[in-house]
Amino acid sequence: MHRQILLMLSFVFALTACAVTPQSKDSSTKPAPNMVDALPEEIGSFDYHGYRYFEDDSTGYTFRYANPRKHRMADVYVYPVAKQNETLDHDELVMGSTRATIQAIGDAVQQGLYSNFNVIGAATQARGFRTVARVEATYLRQNLASYTLVYQTEYDGTLLKIRLSMPDNESNRSSEEWDAFATTMFNTLVEELDGQRIAAEGSKKKKSLPADV
Repeated sequence: MHRQILLMLSFVFALTACAVTPQSKDSSTKPAPNMVDALPEEIGSFDYHGYRYFEDDSTGYTFRYANPRKHRMADVYVYPVAKQNETLDHDELVMGSTRATIQAIGDAVQQGLYSNFNVIGAATQARGFRTVARVEATYLRQNLASYTLVYQTEYDGTLLKIRLSMPDNESNRSSEEWDAFATTMFNTLVEELDGQRIAAEGSKKKKSLPADV
């Protein structure tokens, strides 16, 4: 795993970019994802600010927490593992998805959206049965110094990603709130996904029972 992180870092430094993902469109014509009902209205200094579906044909969506007063945002992404990757194991999915996020950074830099991208930390951590990848970086956007953290994991065929963005200062860099936010959010998402899986399995069992005669 440490070798994979080093390879990922080499890939990151070669890009000189900043972590972004494709924007999702307004989903006002669609019902809210079931996951939204399980979300807390606030986590730490962040308040819930709504959801949006991805632009593509997947069932992926994102929801946002924010602290406008301190110019902090936390975007949370929930999306299915691509069919061609369903045979990969958990660690491969986490690392592959993290590399894809970093690749999206390169696209953003080429488009001129960001500059002065610098990775200041990258690691993986075992959290129970899950592996969580964590990347922190700094960059400039419209000449404003920014600090970002990306957390990524996978559970039962669903990829989960969190990106926090805020002004780059010592207070934000040293805060333990971001790791706490990611832990709370991932635990909430996994618990809800597990509940949905159990409910779906129960529904299938009921349908398979023979009818009374």
